[in-house]
Amino acid sequence: MQRVLSFILVVLFVFLVFLPARAEEEGGRGYFDLGVFAYEDGDYQNAESYLKKALELNPDNPYYNHYMGRTYLKTEEYKGAEQYLSRAWELDSDISGLKYDRAMLNYQTSKYSVASDLFTEIVNEDSTNVLAQYHAGISLLKQKKYDKALDPLLAAAQMSPTIKANGYYYAGVCYWKMGQADQAVEKFEYVRDHADSEMLKENALTWLRTIEEEKKVRKPYSLYLKVGYGYDSNVTLDPLDEDVFSDEGDYFTKVHFSGKYNVLNRKDFILGAGYSHYQSWYNELEEYDLIGSLFNVYAKYRLRPFTLGLSYLPSYYWLASESYLRRHKVKPEVIWEWKDSLSTVLSYSYSDNEYFLDEGRSGDRHEVYLDAYYSILDKMGYLFGGIGYEGNDASSPDQDYGWLRTRAGVLFHLPWELELDIRGRYQNKQYDNVDSFYGVKREDNKYYGAVSLARKLFYQWLAIAAEFNYTKNNSNISAYEYDKYVGALYLRARY
Repeated sequence: MQRVLSFILVVLFVFLVFLPARAEEEGGRGYFDLGVFAYEDGDYQNAESYLKKALELNPDNPYYNHYMGRTYLKTEEYKGAEQYLSRAWELDSDISGLKYDRAMLNYQTSKYSVASDLFTEIVNEDSTNVLAQYHAGISLLKQKKYDKALDPLLAAAQMSPTIKANGYYYAGVCYWKMGQADQAVEKFEYVRDHADSEMLKENALTWLRTIEEEKKVRKPYSLYLKVGYGYDSNVTLDPLDEDVFSDEGDYFTKVHFSGKYNVLNRKDFILGAGYSHYQSWYNELEEYDLIGSLFNVYAKYRLRPFTLGLSYLPSYYWLASESYLRRHKVKPEVIWEWKDSLSTVLSYSYSDNEYFLDEGRSGDRHEVYLDAYYSILDKMGYLFGGIGYEGNDASSPDQDYGWLRTRAGVLFHLPWELELDIRGRYQNKQYDNVDSFYGVKREDNKYYGAVSLARKLFYQWLAIAAEFNYTKNNSNISAYEYDKYVGALYLRARY
């Protein structure tokens, strides 16, 4: 045993003494071999050290440059990887694996156009290269070239069981972005049922929920019904005119129905019409019973990431069975989908209002509004907010005003099919002229908060909801100051 140990020590001594000399004699080949061994073992620090020594002895060796570039690619030192991989390419572009490493460098540094070109070249040379197929597909997807990304992603998924779930996931994204919802659902359902990664399964489930919601939106028709009973501590003409209030409380029944149908329902263009009906009955204050009939003719043109919309909304209201208001409203808008989780809506509306019981209120109204919607928690909730300004030009100078409005809220989809909706508004209304009766320019500050908790009831399209809201209006004219709270229980049907 002692002789064997002595022999091993002698061999190691000779190896350590003579290797550097041999490495120098062969232009750094010994250091290169050690660098490759360290690289394959995942010891990138020593690999870098050995390869540097090899390059000092032979800086123009393409293989030495290649492995140094690969080492920096593994350690995510992309500047160094670019330097050495480019040098290797200049010296010998035919080195096996060099084109793939250059493609991966561009992929890792988000240069997806260059990466997709290189990966595609590799696939054309060798269609069995699964990783090149897979990364070519993702690189094309990142460029939003969804139709071109599908073939390599599906090919990689078919060739490799370990890649199949990931390949199908990204193929599902491509199908969805191309407007092919059924094919997207098929791929996401496979991922949901077969993926080893729990995170990948959850992502697939999120997409499936999104597609289901979007399918409802994209249906050529929709119907909505809301029926409720509650108590209002200070009955007003809400939602029509909160300046008209009773200072009395009463129980009420409310019904809201709406429906719409898209006559043209293409992916890029929608043309349709809708109707909404609003009605409220009070147990005792019947003079505040309100009926509203609202029509809507609309068109939308999608030009990703923008959607252009135009609506014409004529409406008519009755108060206690007497004609109260006729309104013609035109509303153009631009929707900007910044990314999957964020969108903004910029809208302008012009209204021509005719009040039958108070001609002084009749006139024109202009409004500009900017809203934003942001999904959170993998689309399990939404944040929303907006700010707008309204200018009213009425027949009576007392009714000319500017109105700043802000709103914000959050909606959460909770366990047990619960939905929590919390929102608030602040409004500042400043009148243009001195009030002819009170002798001052009126200014109001209004605060509003609401909370709603809803739950599915027997069916997906049916829900029960409890709602509570509070309003407080502060004014420099005391006659317009009031507060109110409303609590109600509603049944909601959405189809």
